[in-house]
Amino acid sequence: MRIRKKWDLPSEQTGALAVLSLAFLVGGSAGCFLAALSGKSGAEELGSYLVDYLTLAGGTDLPRNLWTVVWGQVRYLLAALVLGLTALGLVGLPVLFGLRGFFFAFPVACFCRVFGVRGLFPAFILFFLPALLWAPALFAAGVPGFLFSQRLLRQFLGEGRSGFPLHGTWWCRSGLCAGLTLAAGLLEYWVIPVLLRAVAHVILS
Repeated sequence: MRIRKKWDLPSEQTGALAVLSLAFLVGGSAGCFLAALSGKSGAEELGSYLVDYLTLAGGTDLPRNLWTVVWGQVRYLLAALVLGLTALGLVGLPVLFGLRGFFFAFPVACFCRVFGVRGLFPAFILFFLPALLWAPALFAAGVPGFLFSQRLLRQFLGEGRSGFPLHGTWWCRSGLCAGLTLAAGLLEYWVIPVLLRAVAHVILS
């Protein structure tokens, strides 16, 4: 039984990671597809909005609230942690990852549609840099949460016992994920506006 448990665990984790990664990619693909589908008038309005946004970013500090920026990052992790403690996470976590992928890819695709290849520079600063922190945290919280949701469903069907997830490992992992996500929010609030100001001058020149 110990040998079986030892070899099954990595397989289960790989399966959960594949499901959540696929949901994230599907959401991201939907975001790119939606950005590409906008008509000529919609593209013109989008272009005007992004030009105004970069003009504002290049001239002065953007009006931003620290709590709003941090909450924009933390809410996804919080939802993943809560869903991972219930059987609803079996469906809710893939949906959450799909939404996260959509809202990550859609603005990136919008920048690229308006500015072409040059749009990758502001997109990288605005979205990819924070993602280097929040993405590992979200997956690190989502994968074990998805597995526990599976165990809860099996327990409900009388096929096993789920155990209690709120042990020391769960708290340590959740604390680490929260720290990374908080760092992503602080990066977005303090560092990204400075970098974006420099890129905005290059894009709009």
